[in-house]
Amino acid sequence: MTNADKTKKPLTAYIVSGAVVLVLAAVVLIAALSPPAPEKVVSGMLDSLAKQDLGALEKFVSPSVLEEMAALSEDQSRLQAFWQEGAQLFSQYQLGETAVSGDQAMVTVYYGPGLIQVEDFILRREGWRWRVSGLGD
Repeated sequence: MTNADKTKKPLTAYIVSGAVVLVLAAVVLIAALSPPAPEKVVSGMLDSLAKQDLGALEKFVSPSVLEEMAALSEDQSRLQAFWQEGAQLFSQYQLGETAVSGDQAMVTVYYGPGLIQVEDFILRREGWRWRVSGLGD
């Protein structure tokens, strides 16, 4: 074996290892920077309602929803009732079907005692992020 053959093998191994590391780094970076799926957004919103954490809630709902919640009385808005009763209603919940169509998504949630209550949460893509924009009818 010549010296050239001896240096080719380690050099090839370094190149292949470097390429694998770059591909893995790219995959991790893309995953870290990609927006959460609609299901994750709804789950985060429900968790923030259960904890009555307004700072966290602001990350998951559109500003118009927050304005609506502030403007309406508790008798007028289901979202206002969700804020008031969130700790009880969303201590247990289960995400159901998700339907995505372009920049709009709908996530069905089963909640409450026995998970017998059902609500459809509507999301819109704002830039690259999903945010809850309202409730289904």
